[in-house]
Amino acid sequence: MTHHLPVLQRLPEARLVAVADVDPGRLERVAGQFEVERRYPDFQALLEDRAVDVVAVCVPALSHADVALAALDAGKHVLVEKPLALRLDDCDRLIERAKRSRGRVAVGFNMRCHRLVRQARATIRRGALGPIKLLSSTFTGGMRYREDAPSWRARRDLGGGVLLEQAIHHFDLWRFLLQDEVAEIFAASRLEDESAALAARMVNGALAASACSEGTSDSNEIAVYGHDGRLQVSCYRFDGFELFSPSSRSGDARARLRGAVQFLRGFPRAAQTARQGGEWQASYRAEWQSFVDAIERDGPVHCTLEDGRRAVQVALAAVESASTRQPVRVDRASREITPTR
Repeated sequence: MTHHLPVLQRLPEARLVAVADVDPGRLERVAGQFEVERRYPDFQALLEDRAVDVVAVCVPALSHADVALAALDAGKHVLVEKPLALRLDDCDRLIERAKRSRGRVAVGFNMRCHRLVRQARATIRRGALGPIKLLSSTFTGGMRYREDAPSWRARRDLGGGVLLEQAIHHFDLWRFLLQDEVAEIFAASRLEDESAALAARMVNGALAASACSEGTSDSNEIAVYGHDGRLQVSCYRFDGFELFSPSSRSGDARARLRGAVQFLRGFPRAAQTARQGGEWQASYRAEWQSFVDAIERDGPVHCTLEDGRRAVQVALAAVESASTRQPVRVDRASREITPTR
């Protein structure tokens, strides 16, 4: 909740009215920090509060489906953090229940709302890169070894591990940026999915590769290579979008000069964004703004339950591949977590 609550507190169209947590000490600490008066010891009690219109499901992934289903039954609008669930059957239950609910539902893939990712998507869609050949990405951090890291983060069967917690963001971005589906994936992981390397083939022929880790320093970068050029996105930098022609190189003088100009032009905006947590935190604000707009204007959500299900399906195929040490067709993957071998 370190990302969601600060954003909700500052969003003009929303009011943070209640929080729920089974840990009494954490409940009091978080509610006190964000000056939330209504404090509930479980989610059922919160769902009975008529002042609550929208619920953010930010519990361990093993409980996502149960909490989200209960919230829909209570008539709430729901934003479910990724991954949507750990079993495709639970994803399907959510999709069917949402069809019968008055509430709007979205999946919390905040990177879809990242300013630079949106710029990259628009660049690809207008054909600036030509036919796409390859996408590569890295997503790393040190969450596994933080003192406050919950124990479930290290257990694949509870929704932990880098494949389900971090790589799934990029599985969704592969689809979002390329407007294509993942056909087949090969994954290798170590130390109960502390780190993983992935290679995939998209339906339309492009290749994707990713490296992810929960045991190192922070990085979140994407590169897309086409016949007519390439682009790079660094999600933690305000000036982290670069577009290259086929003949240009990252380190040449023109590219460095262009980067310096881009830095100077963007610095005033960056200084303002930095005061509110930087570009990464801004993506959560954009996510919530998009969801609130969808509710108020009855428009589309930024990430549907079907999108969430697709990302879970790719993640399950990656988990199966890491277990069997074989490539896995996404449409033939297991419908739930396979045991570690």
